[in-house]
Amino acid sequence: MAAAMSAMLASGCVTLERSYPEKRYYVLEVRAPAPAGGAVHNEILQVSTLRISPRYQDRSFVYRISDSGFESDFYNQFIAPPAGLISEEIRKSLIGAQLFKYVISASHSQAPSYVLEGAVNGIYGDFRNLQSPAAVIDLEFFLTSDLPAKPGILMQKRYVKSVPVSGRSPEALVKSWDLALEEILTALAADLSAVK
Repeated sequence: MAAAMSAMLASGCVTLERSYPEKRYYVLEVRAPAPAGGAVHNEILQVSTLRISPRYQDRSFVYRISDSGFESDFYNQFIAPPAGLISEEIRKSLIGAQLFKYVISASHSQAPSYVLEGAVNGIYGDFRNLQSPAAVIDLEFFLTSDLPAKPGILMQKRYVKSVPVSGRSPEALVKSWDLALEEILTALAADLSAVK
């Protein structure tokens, strides 16, 4: 039997090539911002992992194809759930902005001066108009403080960015998501600087 199988493989009668597309995995990654300066001694910002709408919590890319129609892409996915990827980029970006002495995650034991919480309301490719597709990210943030001088909610803001997608590939969509997230994080850093 083994000899027959070897002969078939050698003669080219049987092919072991996959006849289905492979899954591809992607991450979100933004460029490090320029330091904003003015870090206050011993101020600690805790960035909690973002909550995410159930529509977008899966790793599969989501495409909006009509006003009420969405599709999920089984073959193109984030390498990890998008809420975690976005939360990681927020922490990295705010560390780079140097607005706070330290930027930590919720698992850190240090008591924070401020807590940044938020939600991913949407992350999808908008293909309602095939002539001008866009990458959309919709985030909402709350900044709170337990400092005696300024307790409570200091800021609540929603950021929605739509960036044109230059090509018809998953890589082009991810690059546009990166740009949208970068624009949001630049605006967020400016707003945090104004209220802290």
